[in-house]
Amino acid sequence: MAIKLNIKKWSAWLDLSQSLSGVILAVFLWTHLVLVSSILLGADAMSWVARTMELSFLSADGHGYPWVVTCIAIGIAILTLVHVLVALQKLPMSLRQQRALHQQMQVIDHSDTRLWRWQAITGVVILLLLPVHLWLIGSAPETIGPQGSADRIWNQGVWMVYLPLLLTVELHAAIGIYRVALKWGAARDLNNRSRLRKIKTIVSVLFVTVGVASLLAFLPYAS
Repeated sequence: MAIKLNIKKWSAWLDLSQSLSGVILAVFLWTHLVLVSSILLGADAMSWVARTMELSFLSADGHGYPWVVTCIAIGIAILTLVHVLVALQKLPMSLRQQRALHQQMQVIDHSDTRLWRWQAITGVVILLLLPVHLWLIGSAPETIGPQGSADRIWNQGVWMVYLPLLLTVELHAAIGIYRVALKWGAARDLNNRSRLRKIKTIVSVLFVTVGVASLLAFLPYAS
C-alpha cells in the first residue's frame, strides 16, 4: 500500500512539474517575442528594450550588464531541461510503443491525441534548435540590438534556425497551454473544449505572424 501511495505521489509530482514548467516557459516565450517585436516600432524602441533587459538603469554609465541576459539564458536552459526530462516519462520511446500508438490512432481518431502527437514532434525539433539559440544569445549578449541581431539573423544566416524554431515553439506552447487548461479543469464540456481550441489556434497564428514580421523587420538593419 505504501509503495502504491508513493508511486501516486511521484506521478502527481511529475504532472505538476511538467505543467508548471511548461506554463512558465510558455509565458516567457510570449513575453520574449513581445520584447523582440519592439523592432517593429523602430531601432530606438528595441535598443531601449535591450538596455532595460540589461538593467541599464542600475549602472552608472547607462550601458547595463549584458551578463544578465546570459543568466536568463542559462535559467531557461535549466528549466527546459527539467521540462524535457519530465515529459520524456510519458513519451512512447520504444518501437513497440510507437507502433501501438499508431495503431490506436488509426482506430480512434481523436483530435486531442493528434495535438499531443504534434506537441511531441515539435518538442523534438525544439530540443535540437533551442540550444543553438540560447548559446548564440548567452555567449554574446552585448550584440543584442537592431544592428547586432540583424547581422546575426540575416548576414550570418541564423534565420534558418530562428524561423523553424519560431513555428515549432509557438505551436508547442499553444498546444501545451491548451492541454494544461484541460488537465486542470478549465473545460468541463465539449463546447468549452472547442472554444479553447479556437483560442489556441488564434494565439498560434497571432504570435507566429508577429514573429515572422519581427524577423523581416531586421532586414533593413542587416546591411
